[in-house]
Amino acid sequence: MRKTGFTLIELLVVITIIAILVGAALPYVQGYVAESRISKAKSDLEEIKRALAIYETREGSYNAKDVSLLTGRYLNSAPIDPWGKPFVVATGTGIVFSSGPDRIDYTPDDIVTNYQPPLALVSVKWVDANQSGAVDTQNVHDYLQLNFSRKIATLSLAITAPGAAHTYFGWSNGDNAIGTSLDWANLKLDSSGNLITIPLSNGLTDVFGPGSDTFWVNDGSGIRDLASGTGNMCIASQPMTIQSAR
Repeated sequence: MRKTGFTLIELLVVITIIAILVGAALPYVQGYVAESRISKAKSDLEEIKRALAIYETREGSYNAKDVSLLTGRYLNSAPIDPWGKPFVVATGTGIVFSSGPDRIDYTPDDIVTNYQPPLALVSVKWVDANQSGAVDTQNVHDYLQLNFSRKIATLSLAITAPGAAHTYFGWSNGDNAIGTSLDWANLKLDSSGNLITIPLSNGLTDVFGPGSDTFWVNDGSGIRDLASGTGNMCIASQPMTIQSAR
């Protein structure tokens, strides 16, 4: 009885078929791996986001460029993204991100999440600097404090162009024009980056009513945060009641 086996041609045919099948499946496998890495990065970012929120609630502003200050207290370990790079914390813009597949920071394939709220005006306070009990400029000018949710890009305020900045804001007091009632030449951005102060103009009294009049950021004002490139524009048209600072 003669034994039978595969011929060389038959083996070559089988190998060719296997190669075709592997070649057809490879893009799907690669796509699955890529999607799996992106999902893992997003999951890690959510964990870091929560840790950053807790840190800032308990200890104040987070100042490191990586997650080193979180490790051991708010994170079990310092996670590395699926492409082998540390996650980046952009403290000026309130975001944390992975550099993505190209491993280069601030490029279109970055995977980003916000750990702070969007840039918005969160409070407007009248400071009675001269302790007169009235909104006026006797001896010392009263002023407004505008508090924002995150740091503002200095150049976006056009601070060097006196008189122009009032177009960024609006208020509800129609009896007193915002452009002349406040001393825009002395508008200042606090060193914190979140706080703007604007004094009242000379010789004015009862310019606005604390507790009743409102103040807002104009639509398209151009106020932006410190994000790379053009930055993220401030949320507009959200009137804030002018409150008395205590």
